Amino acid sequence: MSTRKKLVLYLPLRGDPALGESVSADLLPLELLQIAGGPAAEGYEVVLVDANVERDPLPRLLEACEDALLLGCSAILGYQVHDGRDVARAVRARLPHLPILWGGWFPSVVPELYLEAGIADAVVLGQGELTFLDVVHALEAGDDLEDVPGLALLRDGQLVRTDPRAVVGFEALPAVPWHLLDFEPYRRRQLAAGLGRVRHRMPFPAGWSEARPPVGFSLFSSFGCPCDCTFCCSPRVTQRRWKAIEGAELAALAAELQERFRFETLRFNDANWGVSEARGRAFSEELERSGCELWWNATIDVEAVLRYDEGTLDALAASGAHLLWLGAETGTESMQRRIRKHVPIDELPRALQRLTGRGITTGCFWIIGYPGEEPDSMWATLRKAAETKHAFRGCASDVYPFRAVPGTADYDEARRLGWELPSTFEEWGRCFEWKWNSELTPLPPELRRAWRRFLRCAALFDRTTADGPAWLRALAGTVAGWRLREGRFGFPVEQKLLDLWS
Repeated sequence: MSTRKKLVLYLPLRGDPALGESVSADLLPLELLQIAGGPAAEGYEVVLVDANVERDPLPRLLEACEDALLLGCSAILGYQVHDGRDVARAVRARLPHLPILWGGWFPSVVPELYLEAGIADAVVLGQGELTFLDVVHALEAGDDLEDVPGLALLRDGQLVRTDPRAVVGFEALPAVPWHLLDFEPYRRRQLAAGLGRVRHRMPFPAGWSEARPPVGFSLFSSFGCPCDCTFCCSPRVTQRRWKAIEGAELAALAAELQERFRFETLRFNDANWGVSEARGRAFSEELERSGCELWWNATIDVEAVLRYDEGTLDALAASGAHLLWLGAETGTESMQRRIRKHVPIDELPRALQRLTGRGITTGCFWIIGYPGEEPDSMWATLRKAAETKHAFRGCASDVYPFRAVPGTADYDEARRLGWELPSTFEEWGRCFEWKWNSELTPLPPELRRAWRRFLRCAALFDRTTADGPAWLRALAGTVAGWRLREGRFGFPVEQKLLDLWS
């Protein structure tokens, strides 16, 4: 038996239980598995606690921490921020001398929030695999963490950043310790009925249904993004670097994982999967050649879909790509320049057609209410999203009110304009519940009403609502199609009728 120290890793809840939420259980604790690779290879005992599949994780977490060297936690924006704070406080109260380390997108850009709250002894900035292992070594040896690159610390009340750590490729990182993953709780949760509202669940491939959903798995195949979008914190966290597992190697890994864990769909949980056409083609061709029967989905830029040649797109479809998400972001060329996204917005229909014509489902993201954005621009985006939804019925043309994410150029602009921004763990934990608290984004009242009606129209057009009798749903769906095509959302009589019926 190993005599090395125990490390405890915790992934906070992604969904707010007060809203009756659960989160799709194909979202695995990849963040924890990635940083566990180095210590696991050296013989450290690693305990993973994922609050998203455990009913009451705190007792087990506290027990595991009793004789641990450290507690490591990771979070992105959303309810994870709130839950992570509460759990870290509970651990600190029980074990005040246990070192607590935080990492992930959100702590990386606001390390002072965690350090000043007393729930972190150090915060990892950006890519965490190598930094985490160095922290483990330093703590075991009793060395000062100021000598570890890639950290934020609090010293004499002042925020201190140690030497920056360069972004490295996957070949320089320890292997992911998949043996630490007990996949059965994730499988059971995906197949269970009656979980209520499930967030972040991808549309099923053709042939699957709620009665028999596919079992899904998730994987990081790349890190970072080369884009310089003003609304995203990736440019500052990753220095616009993009590192990825090579295509043939990725195909072999996907096939190996499927054989080991027995899943049907694979979600690439990457910021920008499709940067390299050569990688995408090599992955697709090798996956098909291997005979691995797998559905997969990922994110890809509009520009990439337009750039890829016909053979590459054919290879993606043949290998099992069932869904590709595209960031459209805004409906006007002027705002595209302003946010530095540079989507050829007039060519979006051609990009979508290149995918849908091959049987690949598409999804688009749009944002309204950027700092300083004029109402005419917001209306243009809403109309463009509606037009896209009508033209590509199966496309999830989702419109979100802007959220000011720390560590972004748009966050700085929102502060300059005097926006009232979140500042506490509770506020940050709620700020991405866009359907529940969209008032955080200053939108013109008429536009806000139209946006909410657009959301209902999209659901009616897709026939995904169960309200009212069949004839009324059919009528409402027809009217919704007309509204989407024309971009007219006033006097929603059909929606009111459905509300009265239900």
